[in-house]
Amino acid sequence: MGFDQATVTEQVHSWLRACARVMALCAQEPRQSEMVRCLLRRLEEVRPLDFRPSPLPALARLSWVKDMKLAREFREFAHFLPWEFSPRTTDQGREVAIMAFGSMFELGDVATGLMYVDSYQAYPEHNHLPDEIYFLVSGTARWRYGGHHDYRSVAAGNLLYNHPWDRHGVKAGAAPVLALFLSCPA
Repeated sequence: MGFDQATVTEQVHSWLRACARVMALCAQEPRQSEMVRCLLRRLEEVRPLDFRPSPLPALARLSWVKDMKLAREFREFAHFLPWEFSPRTTDQGREVAIMAFGSMFELGDVATGLMYVDSYQAYPEHNHLPDEIYFLVSGTARWRYGGHHDYRSVAAGNLLYNHPWDRHGVKAGAAPVLALFLSCPA
C-alpha cells in the first residue's frame, strides 16, 4: 500500500477510537475514566492535519507487534505515521520512536501518541507535571509507574496510570513495546 493521507488518517482515527474504547474498559479509577472520556470527546470533533510519513529504523521489528488485534491492525499503517526520535534518548530513532497524534489531528490540550521501544531497549525514566495513562498495545515489558520505586512486569492489554511527577520508564523484553500515552487536563 502506498501512502494516501486521507486513508491513513481515517485508519488511524478509527484505530485510536478503538483503543480508547478498550482503555475505557480497563480504567480502574475515576481519573483514568475521565481522561479516556476526554479523548473520546475530542475524537468526535477532531479535524485532520497535513503530515508526512517518517518511519524510523526502530520499527524494523514491527512484525513482532502482534499481541492483540489492535496491534496487528496498527502494523497496516505504522510506516505511514510521522514518527520522531525521542529527545530523552540518544539513539536517533534506531531503538526508540515516538509519534504524537497532535501532528495528525487538532487535539487542543489533549496530549496523546505512541511510544515504540525495540526489543531489549529502554525508554528512560522521567517525570512531568501532567498525569498520564499508558495503554500497552503490544509486548510484555518491565515498567516503573504509578509511584512505585521498582519495575514490574506488565503485559499487553493493561492500562498504567502515573500521577503528576511520578517517575516512570519502561524496559522492553524479547518483543518490542508499543504503548499509547494520554494526558488530558483535569
